[in-house]
Amino acid sequence: MTTSSRSTGKRLPISCQACRTRKIRCSRDGRPCQTCVRRGLGAEDCVYLGQPRLSSEHASTADTPGQNELLTRVRYLEELLQKQMHMQSCDSVSSETSPSVTSSLFETDNTIDLESRDTRSPLLNGVGTLQKFASGYIRYLPLATHWGQVSPTASGADSVLNVDAEIPEDSDDSQIPLTRSYISRNEQLAILPPRRYCDALKDIYLRVFSPLFHILHDLTFEAEYQQFCHDPNSVSTAWIALLFAILALAVTALGDDEPLLSDLGREKTVSRNIKVLSSRYRSASLRCLAADGVLSRHSINSLQSLILINYARIHRGLPTWTLLGFTHHVAISMGCHVDLDRFLLGPIEREERRRAWTGMTTLYSVQNTVFGLLDHSIPSLGVNPPLEVNDVDLLTGSLSEKSNRPTHMTYLLLESRLNKIFSMICCTLFSVPKFGFSQLEAQILAVHETCDKRYQPNTNLDPLPTHHLTNLNILYSYIHQLLLLLLRPSLCCYLQGALTPETCASRTKCVTSAKVSLTIYQTLHESSQFASYKWYNSGLGSFHAFHAAVVLAVTMMYPESEFEFIETKDILWKSLDIFAELSNRSNFCSKAVPILRQIIDMASTRGQQAILSIDPHLITPPTEYPQTYTASPTMDFISEPLFSLLQPQNWVSPSSIPWDRWRFLSEQG
Repeated sequence: MTTSSRSTGKRLPISCQACRTRKIRCSRDGRPCQTCVRRGLGAEDCVYLGQPRLSSEHASTADTPGQNELLTRVRYLEELLQKQMHMQSCDSVSSETSPSVTSSLFETDNTIDLESRDTRSPLLNGVGTLQKFASGYIRYLPLATHWGQVSPTASGADSVLNVDAEIPEDSDDSQIPLTRSYISRNEQLAILPPRRYCDALKDIYLRVFSPLFHILHDLTFEAEYQQFCHDPNSVSTAWIALLFAILALAVTALGDDEPLLSDLGREKTVSRNIKVLSSRYRSASLRCLAADGVLSRHSINSLQSLILINYARIHRGLPTWTLLGFTHHVAISMGCHVDLDRFLLGPIEREERRRAWTGMTTLYSVQNTVFGLLDHSIPSLGVNPPLEVNDVDLLTGSLSEKSNRPTHMTYLLLESRLNKIFSMICCTLFSVPKFGFSQLEAQILAVHETCDKRYQPNTNLDPLPTHHLTNLNILYSYIHQLLLLLLRPSLCCYLQGALTPETCASRTKCVTSAKVSLTIYQTLHESSQFASYKWYNSGLGSFHAFHAAVVLAVTMMYPESEFEFIETKDILWKSLDIFAELSNRSNFCSKAVPILRQIIDMASTRGQQAILSIDPHLITPPTEYPQTYTASPTMDFISEPLFSLLQPQNWVSPSSIPWDRWRFLSEQG
């Protein structure tokens, strides 16, 4: 410690007064010194002559965690009481409306000066406010931020964020993970493909991906895109990041013979071209976000960019957990976790924020389950789901009219329901059961019924467009994937020889679901109208089909009739051909092909033996069942390696499949 001298020149003691009084050795290493710390003394008791005693405000940092917590709670209650009194004393709440950042091209409010900084929205119901800036950045200020602002003379007012100041430029620490350096505007524009290619990819996104994951307001984005083409400097860096994220998704929908793919890429194979181009545009999007300082300032475009990057990475089979957690906290920092009816927002801005929150939570909940966080819900403050409306309805104001046909939001809302059921199923299978199997099955079937009603063709109207038909097929595929997962324990009991009404019914349901799933897989692959969705069939669709094929192959080992055996065998060989054709662009299919070929061969041999050795009618379960499980005398149980691979934990997601353990098929010959 540095010593000091009085004006008289007398040297001051270098030990603290507490140690000198006790006549013990002082460590002399600050306030409090280590000796005082061991004695339980705080900084206010450890005093060196010549230095002022710490005030209670400065010394509070030395308080124990319990003291700090109590002080915080007391201050919170005091400030909350004062704030409540202040709110009650107000005669009215300002009705000033916040302008929509992303919808300014369609909405105008003459009472608002778009060039000046927008003040915060009124504090409603003790939640918090939105701080918005003319540059488009948004920050959510929770109620705790206002504790020192009860009155202009509050003692803590100096420490509160200055809401009249623009968010400052950040230093080098604003660079987010997965990026290496900043990127200038000219460098950003240089990475973009030529205009005609950019137009084509943008149209592909709006036609293929937007109906599946509708988090944008397409009309707003289209207008902003045209403005960008006219003047590239008219949009924000976050908007350019959004454009790159859109391009990264769009290139994955290009066909194998698409000239655009060969023009943009230089790789020798389709899969390599798609991989390189998608990675290039995702990286450019992240670099733009880093240049925009996304660690400390956010707009709806930066949040949309992050969500779409996560969506693209998930469908490419890439790790997303770290970036998805960051995206989650960006959404919270913008106040998307708060019900937006509490804020005075325009309809487009309100729905874009709700859509972004729904899209993020959809991805987050699935990743939670995949990582084993089975009972972990995403907290929010009463966020309502997006309205099931078309984008044009937000412009015309016809929000109360119920559409007889699916809207832009129908698919995302139904998928969100299925994701919740998926989490409930996994919680029931792998944790303490909170839901009954029949209850979960009823919920799945309820969604199936909703799909039938919402997408039902109407002879008085035009046929459903391709994107709605695709959405319906993908929803059905997801539904049957969930049924196969839910019924797995009962099917395993059946395969172990436990023939009861429940297990036999489960076998029948599993066979039905597996056949439907493989039929959907074949339809999406063979029909020309679904050619743009090969990216889905090569990824998540192949996972659902692989699951269905394995279930169908196992049940084919114990056919209920010769007709079922022949039909099942034909379905499986056709499915194998599709997997082989998609192997040129899908690593998943490349791994699945040899496994499917071997398991189909094994199931065909054992199923044929069962058909030849016994009367098929004897395999059919009797009409009356014993009270206890009884093994069928004709059933040769499947091997332990195969039985262990059928367990539901191996079919939660594509990443949960233990590929190495399937090698036993080749070892058995």
